[in-house]
Amino acid sequence: MFIACLVIGCSEEGVGDKIDESPSLLADYTILLQKDGLMKTVLLNADSDGISVDPDIGDFPIVPVSPLFYKNDSQIGFYSTKENCSGSITVHDFGKGTTVLATAFTEDLNCDRDVKSIAFYGNKALLAYTDPKVAKKDDYYVRILDLSEDSNSFKDVSLSKKPIQLLVSSNKAFVLCLDADITNKYSLMSLNIDSGILIHEVVLGTDVLKISKDGMGNILVSYPHLHNYVDADTMILGVTTNYMLGKEPKFGYAKSEFFGEQTMYYPMEAGSNSSYPHIAAVYDFKENLSILYIFENFLSLEERNLKYEIEDTTMVSYDAKNNLILIGYSKKGSSGKGGLMRIKPIPDPKFVDNINLDGIPMELFPN
Repeated sequence: MFIACLVIGCSEEGVGDKIDESPSLLADYTILLQKDGLMKTVLLNADSDGISVDPDIGDFPIVPVSPLFYKNDSQIGFYSTKENCSGSITVHDFGKGTTVLATAFTEDLNCDRDVKSIAFYGNKALLAYTDPKVAKKDDYYVRILDLSEDSNSFKDVSLSKKPIQLLVSSNKAFVLCLDADITNKYSLMSLNIDSGILIHEVVLGTDVLKISKDGMGNILVSYPHLHNYVDADTMILGVTTNYMLGKEPKFGYAKSEFFGEQTMYYPMEAGSNSSYPHIAAVYDFKENLSILYIFENFLSLEERNLKYEIEDTTMVSYDAKNNLILIGYSKKGSSGKGGLMRIKPIPDPKFVDNINLDGIPMELFPN
């Protein structure tokens, strides 16, 4: 099987002033922004007249930017290192408007400890980490924290291989591991979140980029030149999809992604397709088709450089109610500003509207 790379073509003048009348473009979004080393949220309201900022500041706590975060439906969580090396986890639920803060390490303030990935499910948070040893093999663990009120309990699950990434699906935790000492091959381990017992392990081979949870709850394993699935319930490997050389969708390299039922929305490395480092991409798993929404094809040079001052694509999401692709981008310069635009997808791709933002969009949650 292979994918075809479809580049959408529009006029060089752009289509900003050629919008079809729509019966409704009503939507509310919560968007996570990054600026000056901090993350904050902004509430957006949209209709047929455009997008505006809601004066309600919301209830998301401003937290430091962290490379270790995990998104699950309406929730997002972050791991931050404290000065005393204890570390903390912040989990915010945009649907309930609640925030839970937990200390990750209290019994041993080891500054050499290396946290690789985090995840959470229900009242449990998980951290995959390495405990370096000078004279022997490093120790590897998954720590399961109880986030219940007034609880400081935790459980460490010892791993035989180096943990790379965590995610949760079907009430189980999945750990992407690397046998860095012997085979240099990756494995996928599943464990029971409540008991911490390791259930199963599947060898994935070499060159694994990352794992993701698709819209059906199965585990998507990304490689540079192919992808396959692991059934979250049975841990059985599914069909492998190989890519045509030069037509790779590259979603395994994306730092953020949004799943529909059989589609993924993500910033894709542009390569020779665009003058921008990343472009909005949609991958259709059913059709094995990658669709690229390239700025040059729906905005004029003046619009890109002067009106919107686009520097790079930072996030891509989807508004299912209105069938719109949402593209977050950073602006040129060092101002830390960005924007969000809405695009009609194929078969009639059109620019719809845009809003400038005081911060760079990182994630979006449709309300």
